[in-house]
Amino acid sequence: MSEHPWRALYQAAILELDPEKIAARATAAEISINAHVFADYQHIDAAERTEMEHALSALDALRFDGAPTRAKPTRAA
Repeated sequence: MSEHPWRALYQAAILELDPEKIAARATAAEISINAHVFADYQHIDAAERTEMEHALSALDALRFDGAPTRAKPTRAA
């Protein structure tokens, strides 16, 4: 399976720590996934389709929940 730009954009969205950047990164990933499907649907295998469906669900969850809850590092006393 070859690498497509949507994967890198998806990873950037789910790994983003800045709450103000999450929505923009999620949107960029979603647009890239949709563009890939539109341009190359016949050549996308079932595994990648499933991967894209899961990615879109995760991106929706990021938007629905807002900024994901992330544990803040604590200092030892």
